[in-house]
Amino acid sequence: MDSTAAAQLAEQLNDEQERLCEVVAVRLLRAFPEITQTLRLEENHTPTTRLLHVAVTRLYELVRAMLLFEQPTLADSELRWAHGVLPRSGVTYEHQAMLIARFFEEVATLPLTSNERRVAHEIERHMLAQVNQVYRHH
Repeated sequence: MDSTAAAQLAEQLNDEQERLCEVVAVRLLRAFPEITQTLRLEENHTPTTRLLHVAVTRLYELVRAMLLFEQPTLADSELRWAHGVLPRSGVTYEHQAMLIARFFEEVATLPLTSNERRVAHEIERHMLAQVNQVYRHH
């Protein structure tokens, strides 16, 4: 992983966190309105806000850690944990894969250098491969 590009991408994600996470949460709820039932809505939280807090922001923080520490494998244990816990609440492979795909589609809308795009693509591929492995082979 290109250290400079990873650090620059982490900084861009930091600058765009609120907008990026909000857009991804809205897109995910549009694609899977049924997940509203699994969100354990709390008072004063819309489905979008709740999804933003329990899933999208968590993914954002994981991606930033992967970039800052230059370790795509940081996602592996998180995704294994998710596979062991989230299906009990109705979260499926499709939900996880779509969350990752939509997140990186939004990242791609940022003004990235070619090196930053390569790093983002590397992390996305790694995460999707890991989701595929834990959900399809367990």
